[in-house]
Amino acid sequence: MVFLSNCQITDSIPEYGSEGTPDTLKTRPNILLIVADDMGYTDIGSFGSEIPTPNLDALAMNGIRFANFHAAPSCAPTRAMLMSGVTNREAGVTGSVEAVLSNNIAPLPALLQDAGYRTYMAGKWHLGHEHEQSPTARGFDASYALVRAGDNHLGSSNFPSDIVAYRENGQVVELPDDWFSTELYTNKLIELLREGEDAEQPWFGYLAFTAPHWPLQAPTDWRDRAVGRYDEGYDVLRADRINRTRELGIIPETTNVNDYIGVAPAWESLDSESQRQQARAMELYAAMVENMDFHVGRIVDYLKTSNQFEDTVILFFSDNGASGSDSSFRPRTIPRTDWDNSLSNMGNEGSFVAIGRGWAEATTAPFRNVKGSLYEGGTRAAAFLRYKSIPQSGNIDRGYLTVMDVLPTLLEIAGSVHPGIEFQGKPVLPIRGRSFWDRVRGNAAPVHDESDVIPWMTSDERAALVRGDWKIVRESANENPDSQSAWQLYDLVEDPWESTDLTDVHPQVSAELIELWHNYRAGL
Repeated sequence: MVFLSNCQITDSIPEYGSEGTPDTLKTRPNILLIVADDMGYTDIGSFGSEIPTPNLDALAMNGIRFANFHAAPSCAPTRAMLMSGVTNREAGVTGSVEAVLSNNIAPLPALLQDAGYRTYMAGKWHLGHEHEQSPTARGFDASYALVRAGDNHLGSSNFPSDIVAYRENGQVVELPDDWFSTELYTNKLIELLREGEDAEQPWFGYLAFTAPHWPLQAPTDWRDRAVGRYDEGYDVLRADRINRTRELGIIPETTNVNDYIGVAPAWESLDSESQRQQARAMELYAAMVENMDFHVGRIVDYLKTSNQFEDTVILFFSDNGASGSDSSFRPRTIPRTDWDNSLSNMGNEGSFVAIGRGWAEATTAPFRNVKGSLYEGGTRAAAFLRYKSIPQSGNIDRGYLTVMDVLPTLLEIAGSVHPGIEFQGKPVLPIRGRSFWDRVRGNAAPVHDESDVIPWMTSDERAALVRGDWKIVRESANENPDSQSAWQLYDLVEDPWESTDLTDVHPQVSAELIELWHNYRAGL
């Protein structure tokens, strides 16, 4: 295993915190981190979408797009890696139910606080719902958080009053009247930033949307903006998205639309009622993405009118691939049964609709599989960074990156580094992540070299490991998990679509990577 050493502040990056002064702190950029929830790889225009996303696209096209950025395959594990800089298992999170961030890590907001930053959050937390597990306890100066995995986007909460779902600054709160999740979270973060405008410190703002996560719901004036757009079905959309993504240079020109192998039935095999229901679901999904873009535009407008835009680093990514759940899915964490998914009610508060496997594949292709899988379709996420001083503005970076790399990157932007094995008098894990800030500023050296070991694990059945160009994947434990035949081997450079298992061609490479994964597993 490769860990960063117990780092110290270097002479070239001054430490800001208790020893910093207001004048020196003002020279550090603000940091705005925006995370979408269950958004597909090609769901914004700058990555190949037909959905109007002009605000996100303007940021992406005037920044740097990361074509090879990886999150965990589901919500809570990604957030654990983001907040810790280590794997989700090391951070104490295995899945999305009852996920709680471990106390053996130094949380990102607390580290930025220590570096002299004001820290704010609005949106989905999903790393513990008790007060001592809330954003307030992890280093946010102020926060408004959904502490559960998901909820309605409008109307009333799906959780009864005896279940804690929302906390504001650590305290249990009820939802306001006439709310919509994306608007509410944006309003809250802008409000927090406005309150701190006169402060002499830079700020870190974490805007964690729940869009376009199921249930697919949108305000009345947004629901019908894409009517008719998806009537031709997901097979047509998948081909169109791949072609546009190829034209943008996100994927190689040699990518063949017909090479994609999905598991959804052909659109033409569906009856007309199913087609209309599914097309409507995708219309609502598109409305949620377009609405999210609108509210990103609002916070950008606020930054510009308050003269903060040019001094703010903006990083955006999705927390995993698109979800393949369909409208029959019901999370067991939400104790409700009175759903009305009739065509006329879809998108309202009382509906519980999801896009299903076909649309999820269309928004993730040409990468294999969808959310929940450790194939690239479950973990590769659209991501970009925008800042005024980026020399390769508008370019596409193809280096392998992970959500674990975000923490050290933001620390370097803030003029600090991870403390190593002790933080605030307590032992903590050293991080796996590596900063990509130098690469953003023009250094061509890869963030992860050929010796770096990057393990992934969501359960005892599903695991993966990346080293250099090679990746092993185990999607089930039907076979003996210790056997080489339980794993598949892929060359991510020649075959990012993971279509050809090379285990028999390179058995020694496969064996080496499997041993490295077992070493990681034994150390947990």
